[in-house]
Amino acid sequence: MKTKHVLHAAVLLASIALPLAAGSITTTFADNNRFTGNMFNAVIGANGITVNSLDVNVGTGSLTIDVFIKTGTYVGFDTNSAAWTLVSTTAVTGAGAGKSTLVNVTPFTLKAATTYGIYVTVATNSNSAPYMYYTNGNNTYSNSNLTLDLGIGLGGEFGSLAVDDDRTWDGTINYSLVSSVPEPTSLGLLAFAALFAQILIRSANPIFARRSKRINPNAIF
Repeated sequence: MKTKHVLHAAVLLASIALPLAAGSITTTFADNNRFTGNMFNAVIGANGITVNSLDVNVGTGSLTIDVFIKTGTYVGFDTNSAAWTLVSTTAVTGAGAGKSTLVNVTPFTLKAATTYGIYVTVATNSNSAPYMYYTNGNNTYSNSNLTLDLGIGLGGEFGSLAVDDDRTWDGTINYSLVSSVPEPTSLGLLAFAALFAQILIRSANPIFARRSKRINPNAIF
């Protein structure tokens, strides 16, 4: 029974992993224009990312933020709803123009070395408040994990009311890295956990314990 419990503990220790690194990228909150939403491209770097939340620039009041994605550029697909996948629908209370409104999206993952079209919009087909606020111009923002190429503005879902070129989405993408290779600190912790697990397994084995005492009664693991 003791051996069984020790084995369970060893397996648990050997499976320890550190939390993935978190990051964010912000465009602007300057806002000099408004309508329903924005489309832009996100080019993902060497590691995939999981998007955990957004900060958006919207008017005051109750509204719903929809997030759609597609593999490949948004260009040429701005009015083609069939090309997009709805990944998150979140009810929020807008903080007002020029201010950050947190959107706790349903987390979604973007693969490494891949271009995605991203569409963030107020879920409405009417030209009425509360609006999504954004900034005129086509701009690029980047960090070590991704590049944002912005973009267009849309009125109504998928441009049912209007599609305007050269519009920059105002907001922040908050994410965690998805890595197939552990970071050096993770490797160190995993190595220690594996070593400690072996010690626990061996200490639970009466034969090994007796041999250890005969070899060196003062041995320290």
